[in-house]
Amino acid sequence: ASAVREIRVVGVERLSEAEAAAALAPLEGRPLAGVLAADVGALLEPVVLVQSYSVERVPPSTLVVRIVERVPVGAVPADGGWSVRDAVGVELWRAGEPPADLPAIEAPGGPDSPGFAAAAGVSLALDPGLRERIATIRAASIDDVRLELRDGVTVVWGSAEDSDRKAEVLAALVQATGGAASHYDVSSPETPVSR
Repeated sequence: ASAVREIRVVGVERLSEAEAAAALAPLEGRPLAGVLAADVGALLEPVVLVQSYSVERVPPSTLVVRIVERVPVGAVPADGGWSVRDAVGVELWRAGEPPADLPAIEAPGGPDSPGFAAAAGVSLALDPGLRERIATIRAASIDDVRLELRDGVTVVWGSAEDSDRKAEVLAALVQATGGAASHYDVSSPETPVSR
């Protein structure tokens, strides 16, 4: 049986291929046919950025591991710095400064609260280009979510329901006004308001 000589990692963005390959290095030299998804899973488990993975064997000696990364949706204050979280509140990494491409999430009750889940859902619904422009997502409750853009524009989002539709409407409004409005309200996405 042929041994694993090459491990190809596919699909990583924030995680470096080198880091993922290093985690999987113990599989090198093992018989290709004998490498199970569970073996890969055990090695990737400590790598918090990995949400899921799939394994493909390419004879004679290549193992291809496709990784789906957790998506960072925002940062919450933690110990004098910032903790970057995914949509379910898992901490992905710590930073000293608020990230320049992710919103800060303010929710009473922190990352385990319904408010955080609502804010995270809103962030996830935003197109990455728009998410980068958001300074803060404040969720006073699951029905009262507001966004503040880095240029000071405010957005009344309302409840976290229908967030995909609201994100589309907001993107269209921002484009239509050329970013000239200082206030958007997409809480009723069928009748959005900008001024």
